[in-house]
Amino acid sequence: MQKEMSQSTSFIKEYDESYNIEKTAKRVVKPLISVVLATKGNKEKLLERCISSLQKQTFQEFEIILVYSIFPKGLSSLLDNCNIFTLKENSSTLGAARNLGVKRSKGELIVFIDDDAEAPENWLSKIYSTFQRYPSLMCLGGPNLTPSDDCEKNPIRFAQGSFVESRIGKKLCLDKSAVAKIAGCNVAYRRMIFEKIGYLNESFRSGEDWEFHIRLVENGYHLRFDPEILVWHHRQGLKHAFWNMSKMVPFFLSWKTLKYSKYESFFASFYLTNFLFLILLITIFFSPLVFALLLILSLLSHFIFTAIITKTYSWRIVYYPLQIIVTLAQIMGFYYGLIQRVVSKFHH
Repeated sequence: MQKEMSQSTSFIKEYDESYNIEKTAKRVVKPLISVVLATKGNKEKLLERCISSLQKQTFQEFEIILVYSIFPKGLSSLLDNCNIFTLKENSSTLGAARNLGVKRSKGELIVFIDDDAEAPENWLSKIYSTFQRYPSLMCLGGPNLTPSDDCEKNPIRFAQGSFVESRIGKKLCLDKSAVAKIAGCNVAYRRMIFEKIGYLNESFRSGEDWEFHIRLVENGYHLRFDPEILVWHHRQGLKHAFWNMSKMVPFFLSWKTLKYSKYESFFASFYLTNFLFLILLITIFFSPLVFALLLILSLLSHFIFTAIITKTYSWRIVYYPLQIIVTLAQIMGFYYGLIQRVVSKFHH
């Protein structure tokens, strides 16, 4: 395999704006898989771990395309020694960066992974074999689990990760029921699907992966969420929860997202949580006592619900009130983004 790989490479020159020099990158001529890795360039340690996990893959017929906003200078020696093709993308959206990677890729399968995720050694092997087994499959994804080290060091990330993972579940899901379970940090597509239904929505600052999956289903194509196709995902805490939800306003204001909430529990829980939040806000003006009682009931219910669905029956259950803080950060982020959207429309 290694001999074949060495014979199937060519040298491609690329002009790197961050260094203002001409770089030479070694690239696989006919890879079976193209891994598109988009980064802002501000998570160098996590990005290094991600790249290292890709280098250890048992499946070798693939290329890595790194699309960056700011070149990770601290990793220049690592990138020089790897078969990584680098591209600069000036747009502020993840969708635009991934689209650029797709357009410049050569593989028949396109795989996305985030710069704060790590893949097991058999990740690409499982992806390739699954697509071989199901010729009509167009989209394949799996869970993104929180590393145990992160859980032990940071209670917030433990609570956040456990809740997200419990909503994703460990069961095989197909088509409509897989739309939101498959996330952009761990997903693979057949190249032809981009030619058939278009690329990711570059106007979305977040949620472009789920919007793409809805389009896939509406056009009659098959999705598969497989619990065996997993990656390890380093959660980014409260700040990320706030800002990420603020970027998802256009997605959750879409009628299509609301329609698919009857198939996806994540969408349904978002609308339900925000409905309850608005009820609480209204009651505080009419009866502070009713507000206090509803608030206590809501917090207690949230705590019990989280503990049950995550099946946590150990001392770590004391961490779950922290999930309430995460939920509040997401709610505040959404309304912050909504206010920003309304103000910007008035200015225009």
